[in-house]
Amino acid sequence: MSDKVKEQFEKEFYEEEFELLVLTSEECKGAIMLDNKYINPSVDFVASIDCKTGKLIKSEGRLTWLIKDEKSRNGYGYDFEKYGIYKVLVRKSIPIKLDKYQSEIWNNRFMLVKLLEKDVLNKDLQELKEYYLKPVILENDMGTFTLNRYFSWFECNNVDWNGADILIYLEVDENCDETANSAMATLLKYAKDKQGFDQKNREFAAKELLDLANDWLEDNEDEDKPDKITKEMFIDNIKMSELCISPDGSITLFYDDGDMFWGHTIQIIIDENGNYESADIAG
Repeated sequence: MSDKVKEQFEKEFYEEEFELLVLTSEECKGAIMLDNKYINPSVDFVASIDCKTGKLIKSEGRLTWLIKDEKSRNGYGYDFEKYGIYKVLVRKSIPIKLDKYQSEIWNNRFMLVKLLEKDVLNKDLQELKEYYLKPVILENDMGTFTLNRYFSWFECNNVDWNGADILIYLEVDENCDETANSAMATLLKYAKDKQGFDQKNREFAAKELLDLANDWLEDNEDEDKPDKITKEMFIDNIKMSELCISPDGSITLFYDDGDMFWGHTIQIIIDENGNYESADIAG
């Protein structure tokens, strides 16, 4: 078996190994397949401490590792819990020039050499863990919005919007990570006319995607399919599922496609001035 993939992976990191304490922000939920022989799992952290210097760094980072994809492997090789404190032996990533698709976390990656200890007792990381676990809630007639610190937004499930239960995300304010006053104000403005807002969204999506829907219809082999999807049929078929609002007032909406695009999601973007920018197929 060739180890070219392994060699290439390790070349992305400095050779020096050192010990690091990390406060993870999630469990390991998946991995990238490489060359059909290895998997590359990863887990993110919100803060770290270099064991040599003792310096606390409140910056997002990522632990990543490589294991052989064999039948005998157990999960992803390591079990990390959300907001767990671990001591790890790592190698730091060599900085690269980031492209538009890569976030800053890419240059704060660490190759996991070995998991040394879990449930580590450390005052600074424990205080930070308690901070992240502290519930922050916003409540009004729309529902109960709970802060998700990892994604920097408040979220509320099952909000009634014209008879459809939708999921709403409100990004935190730019000057405070525990409020979403700007996004909430935008939400309440549009909620004054839920039906009218929903209708405008549907009409815009139909204008942008009706021809594409009929193109997909031609490839549909269902005997019961209609001869053509009309604008009215398109509007009636789709249903709002998610609404995301940024502090500047811009909005991203997601609509169920009514199977016109074989289960893909329709994404609509509205800018901060209320102008419709685009409607596309996502997912």
